[in-house]
Amino acid sequence: MIPLCILAVDVKEEGNSIVITTENYVLHWNKTAQMGYMQAFIAGSKDTIIGRAGRAFYHSSDYGGWKDWGALQKWDILEKGGGKAVVQYVSRDAGTKEYTCVATYYDSVNYIKHEVTVKNVGDAAVTSFQSGHEPMFEINLVTEGMQVAAQPFPHVVYWLKDGYFGGLYGPEAQEARKHDWGGNANGRMDLVFDNKGKQLKKGESGSIVYYVAFGKGKDKEALALASKVTEEPPMGKAVSPQTALSTTWGWIRSDY
Repeated sequence: MIPLCILAVDVKEEGNSIVITTENYVLHWNKTAQMGYMQAFIAGSKDTIIGRAGRAFYHSSDYGGWKDWGALQKWDILEKGGGKAVVQYVSRDAGTKEYTCVATYYDSVNYIKHEVTVKNVGDAAVTSFQSGHEPMFEINLVTEGMQVAAQPFPHVVYWLKDGYFGGLYGPEAQEARKHDWGGNANGRMDLVFDNKGKQLKKGESGSIVYYVAFGKGKDKEALALASKVTEEPPMGKAVSPQTALSTTWGWIRSDY
């Protein structure tokens, strides 16, 4: 269960996870292969809305065979304060691609900005983004539904019968897709950024931006977020753990 009192965005290392806590959710970013979101607890949910499995949220591309994100090599908090935290995760696949994911978390909204950079660390040229799977999200649960939409830009969402959802939103994506997987209809979904793929020589890199969301609701609420995810939310006034008063409110928003 998500805690009742939140102090802005909290980020900490806990066992095999980086744990991100906001007013809206608690996310676990897996440190082992494949790195990426492995659990998501929404405010009010009794359990994670991502099923426990060997992998869930990750990037992958097919060059000489499928190669996924590996384990987390290093991570850092690039910015923290004002109701926002920017976290950097770095990994390599089984080939010659190094991935850097810079994720921006806000405590006032349920969507997350991801900027993912691929760097060629090998000698031979590779294509930055190819084969879809940028990202791939395996839900590992029986979903009540999954829907792809093309307007205002490609996005794909899933929802559970108990009223929680997850979504991928790609303002610059070529396509959004849904797939049967693991014996389940609508078992996984991805964004395709092949339109952003370019040949990278050794040391060169390329980047994409997309958004991830976890929240309360079903298809209506998840699809409606597509018109909002690119907006920078208004920031609140965070109260630090050292200076917070003994109260049920961990932080106080500004008036807007």
